[in-house]
Amino acid sequence: MNYASARPRGTDMGANGAQQTFGVHHATEIVRFMRKEPPAHYRIEFESFTSFLSSFPQHLQCIESTEFVVEGNKWILGIHPNDQGHLTLALQLNEPCDRFPINAMCKFFIYNYQSQMYLVVHGSEALHFDDILRVRGIQMLLVSDFTNVSNGFFLNDRCMFGVEVTILGTTAKKTVLRALNIGRDNFKETWEIQNFQELSSESDEVHSHQFNMGGRLWKLVMYPRGCGKNWGKSLALFLVLLDCSDVTDGRKLYVNMEIHLKNLRNEPDITEKIIACYQVSSASWGINLILLRDLHNPEKGFKLDDKLILEIEVKHMYLMDEC
Repeated sequence: MNYASARPRGTDMGANGAQQTFGVHHATEIVRFMRKEPPAHYRIEFESFTSFLSSFPQHLQCIESTEFVVEGNKWILGIHPNDQGHLTLALQLNEPCDRFPINAMCKFFIYNYQSQMYLVVHGSEALHFDDILRVRGIQMLLVSDFTNVSNGFFLNDRCMFGVEVTILGTTAKKTVLRALNIGRDNFKETWEIQNFQELSSESDEVHSHQFNMGGRLWKLVMYPRGCGKNWGKSLALFLVLLDCSDVTDGRKLYVNMEIHLKNLRNEPDITEKIIACYQVSSASWGINLILLRDLHNPEKGFKLDDKLILEIEVKHMYLMDEC
């Protein structure tokens, strides 16, 4: 472990030497739990905590850590050994806050040597930092509970503290999922295929004409002998997005659709429901519809006079995009 140094302070001071206001966080709810993982951003271990405190006058208010950086901001962790009978940990913004206030979710840590886990304490609300209020803290434990060796926070006068800081509202990525207008309640594209036997013998895939749906160009692709693991066993139909400009840079286009193989004897159609996610890497979605032996069986009614009818029905379309 890399040990961080600390320095005593009689008062809470800011980066420019001016005295700063110290605020203990009084959230509507204080959350406490134990976890095994150490703090992600900073920790400090004292090898002789009580002897360190006894070396300084009784009016010692805060022990400050060395400076550390989280998301471009400079911070200091303060340990207040006796804040009205409590051990308090505080986070100090160690630079001017002249651009805008900072709101941060802060988790404070004390290591327990018995359980080999960390006591984690944080408020249910974000801590607010500005030029007036640069130091915010949370009362972690009663001093009597912290210093009681049987509770496990001390081992041979060693103790360890830490903090995690998550800045809110500045670097957070926001994504919006919005419904797209497909022009009607349900969009349908019907494809009647003549001379199926001839087409299937000439090519492994057959393409429909292009059509516009929701302001985008699409086409249907039929695989008369199937695709993938089902090649040579079934017929497949895919809906292909031809213009991928909407799904670059991580954007996604979700399509809720049904693929139909119409029954030409007025029996029930074959219908498969798909929720497809179109991206640059996956601009084609579909399914194996029917086994070839069933397709070519005239009693089934899906191919008559070497003709079959395929249909795609799109119920909803959504674009996931950053904003």
